[in-house]
Amino acid sequence: MSPELLEAQVLADAREALSYYGQELNIRRRTLNPEGDLVQVQVQRVRLVYEGGDLGPGNPKEWKKAVNEVKSKVTGVEVLLQ
Repeated sequence: MSPELLEAQVLADAREALSYYGQELNIRRRTLNPEGDLVQVQVQRVRLVYEGGDLGPGNPKEWKKAVNEVKSKVTGVEVLLQ
């Protein structure tokens, strides 16, 4: 995959993950609220993990560049490659 396509795909995935998972959650835990009522909690970070495959770059520098670009454009998303 070309560096431009890699960057575009990771950026699109990061934005999608943030819109889907980076919202407020309703949590019912006695440690957060002794009465047992729902507590709204804002998700602070979404972790996006790639497990190789087509998005795994041939050159690690290309991957690092794409990840740094995502960090500068989308806050609250951490991108990892396993």
